[in-house]
Amino acid sequence: MKKTLSFLAAVSLILTGCASGGAASAASSAGSAQAEEQETEEQNTEEQDKEETAAITDDSVKTLSLNLPALSGGLGQLQLQEKTDLSEEETAEANRAMRAYSPISTPLINNAEHFYYYEQLDSTAQKIYDAMLLAVENPADPNNIVIYSTTDDIETPEFADALWLAYYAMLYDHPELFWLYNDTKATMNFGVPYVPSAPGTNELYIYFEEPYEDFEEDVQAFNDAAEKFLSDIDLTASEAEIALAIHDKLIETVTYDYDVMASGTAKDLAHTAYGALVENSRGDKKTAVCDGYSLAYEYLLQQAGLEAAVIVGTAGNDPSDLGGHAWSIVKVDGEWYEVDSTWDDAGSLDDMLEDYKTTDAYPYYREALDDVTYRDAIQHYLFEVPTATMESFVLTDEYYYSSKDGLYSYTILSDGIHVRASEDSEWFPYNKLIETAPIAE
Repeated sequence: MKKTLSFLAAVSLILTGCASGGAASAASSAGSAQAEEQETEEQNTEEQDKEETAAITDDSVKTLSLNLPALSGGLGQLQLQEKTDLSEEETAEANRAMRAYSPISTPLINNAEHFYYYEQLDSTAQKIYDAMLLAVENPADPNNIVIYSTTDDIETPEFADALWLAYYAMLYDHPELFWLYNDTKATMNFGVPYVPSAPGTNELYIYFEEPYEDFEEDVQAFNDAAEKFLSDIDLTASEAEIALAIHDKLIETVTYDYDVMASGTAKDLAHTAYGALVENSRGDKKTAVCDGYSLAYEYLLQQAGLEAAVIVGTAGNDPSDLGGHAWSIVKVDGEWYEVDSTWDDAGSLDDMLEDYKTTDAYPYYREALDDVTYRDAIQHYLFEVPTATMESFVLTDEYYYSSKDGLYSYTILSDGIHVRASEDSEWFPYNKLIETAPIAE
């Protein structure tokens, strides 16, 4: 008689807090082989009934029990520096620096034709975004100061909101700004000059707190890694084929960063596309958490000519265990689809299972993960799905595996939910930005 082995491993990389992101939470219960004396035929029948209802016992298999740890940590909370009022001397020094600045040819590369969140901003936020983009071209030079000039009052809550939205939109549109994400390598500052350079105007100076001395070296390493990644992707293929090829190669090459997850570290390159394509802040190659996976996927799609964006919010097995999370949305042949490359990465389960090699359950889970057909299914269960599926994923028969000995039917997944930040006002300004994200039908 075949039993159901329940291995509810929500490959749900659940991220919480300032540096939250997560990985698979798993709980399992399995069949037991207990040789018991049966006194009567009625007792034997009763035992069989219990097997069928509880689905955890069998007369020829030992008790299997595997409890994989719940992983949390990964989504970086972006920070924006408050405006400061510059003194007369500080304003004069900034003006001298601007006069001395010599623009360079920036090494930053992004070939996207559309930057989704930029296109959703109002004209004020777009102008601020444009000014910030000028500043990021060379954060290594302390003389690089960009002036945003406007006749609008820059001390209003409305302007503050526009500033936040522009900053967040820029970082989620431009994964090549990995060094600015979470202030990991550089911090953008904003100063109000003592006296505006022109009467009747209000000005905001945009500059960097300290020169980012490794800017060119780090960006070149990122550019080289992205170019190498895409070198064996057929960019002449259909959009659907390109999106799939990049997804599959990404989850094959990236390792989930359990240390950042456990420590809740915010300022680590594991949160960025650089972590996924090059290395995290500790030098671990191609190691990232959820926002790193999602930003890398977006960037690679952008360079391949596909439009994509990052979604942030919360995710988990159920409403009781939600934590901060990031995933992607990509436009294929004119239609939007959602993708969670972090949760699709079965390699996270491979890593965790190594700690359970001595358990009776291990061979069954290893067998499932080594099965090519089953592994392919669980590595694409959140690939190009509609928003409704991402919001509430419900297990179906295709995600259950039948053991080769015919004793068990079990799954390595569980039901899961994703909630966009747009649904929670406490997520400002994420909510204002994410509420503009497209819906995948």
